[in-house]
This record gives sequence, structure tokens and C-alpha cells, in this order.
Amino acid sequence: MSMTETLFGGFLLAVALFLGSRRLGLSNFWAGILSGALPFIAYLAYSARQWPGGDVLAIHFVVYLATAGVLMSFGGMQRNKEKMHWAPRLIIAFFVVLVILMAGLLSISMHGLPDSLANLLLPNTNHQKLHTAFPGVVPHELNRLYEPHLRHLEQQRNLGWQVDIAGLEDLRSDVNGVVTVKVHDAQGKPVAANSVTLDLWRMANSGDDRKLQLKPAADGTYTSPIMLPDSGHWIAELHIMRGQDSFLKQQTLFISKP
Repeated sequence: MSMTETLFGGFLLAVALFLGSRRLGLSNFWAGILSGALPFIAYLAYSARQWPGGDVLAIHFVVYLATAGVLMSFGGMQRNKEKMHWAPRLIIAFFVVLVILMAGLLSISMHGLPDSLANLLLPNTNHQKLHTAFPGVVPHELNRLYEPHLRHLEQQRNLGWQVDIAGLEDLRSDVNGVVTVKVHDAQGKPVAANSVTLDLWRMANSGDDRKLQLKPAADGTYTSPIMLPDSGHWIAELHIMRGQDSFLKQQTLFISKP
């Protein structure tokens, strides 16, 4: 489930629990406690299987707690038959709008703008598919690979190898696929490599990174089964070794859901 679904789902569950508890005769205080605690406990159980991070957990706790507090305030005023002053109403309305706005921004950061809005609001002079989701961050230690990458460029120009990668663009999250690499030298002859490896980095979560060892399938052709655990932006880095010769190729991927 997405963060938007768990936030609003927990909000609706808190409201339902509060109203149900009041109808069953619980006091306003205990109805508020249950409406805030039970959704958070349910989310904790869900997080145990799919850890979202401490910051996301804290956001859910604050939203559920604030919802319970507002419900308790309304319940107490209803019991005392009091009318709320316009100033608290304005404050509550502000925070409701703020929660809706934050949920919308979270949804955009995780899934991107809907295609209709992206085409309407964003320039696309090259008529390419726009990816508006937050790509995540690259772990700091991976940046050190940039300097060796520059040194390899000159070596690769001298080698003149022709390398084609097939299968990456067709991948979908949690779906089995096959990646195929074809390697030929400057004269068009197949290259018998000692090793062909493919590193896949998930920009939003380094815990999803994958390393594949491709096996020879024919002269100059190497393959491996592949399945990526989640959608989003990835970096693919291909390493080919033949004796003292090495080849490095990088490309970015956007893996969508099935």
C-alpha cells in the first residue's frame, strides 16, 4: 500500500472507531484513545513486514494522534452542547487542507503526476515519456565510482567494442525477465569475456540493489534471468572483463508496475 492509502485509511478507521465506540457507550476519553491507538498498532504490524522508515512511521503517528484529539474535542463539545468558536474552526480547516496538500505531494513524489496533468503543465519539446516521481538519492559511497568511470572511457574508446543490452527496458517490478548482452570487437567478431556482470542500484533504497553474473549463451552473447523487487528509478551498470581489458556501461532505468 502507498503512504497516501495508509494515512487516509487510518484516518477513516479512526473516525469509524470513535463513532462506533461512542455508540457502544464508551466515554469520550476512551473512544478517543482507541481511535488513535488501534490504527497506529495496525500500521505497526504492517510496518513489521514492510519497513517504511522512522520518518514515515512518525508521520502516521502524528496524523492518527491529531485525528483522535480532534474527535475527542468534538465529542466533548457535543456532549456539553457547546458551539465551537470560529477561530478554532478556522485552525482545524487549515490543518485539514494542509494534510490533504501534503498527501497529494507525497503521492506525486512516489508515483508522479498523472499523465494528463504532466502533459498539460510540463513542457515536453522532445515528446518523450515524462517521469515526475522523486528519483531518490544515490548512496554517498557510490559516487566514488565516478573517477574510475572517467579513466575507463579512454580505454573503452581504444577497445572499440560494440555492446548491446536487451531486456532491461521491458522489465516490470516483481515480474521475471531475461537480460541479454551481446559483445563484439572493433572488427565485428564475438568477444569471449572472462566475466560479464550487471549491477542494479535502486536509487530510493540501496537495500534493493542487485548483482547479476551473466552466463555465456552463444559466441559473444551472455544472458541472465532477472527480477527487480520494486518500481521506480534504477541505475544499471554493466562490467565486462577479458584479461586486462575491461568495459563499463551505465544507463538509467524507470521500472514501472505490472
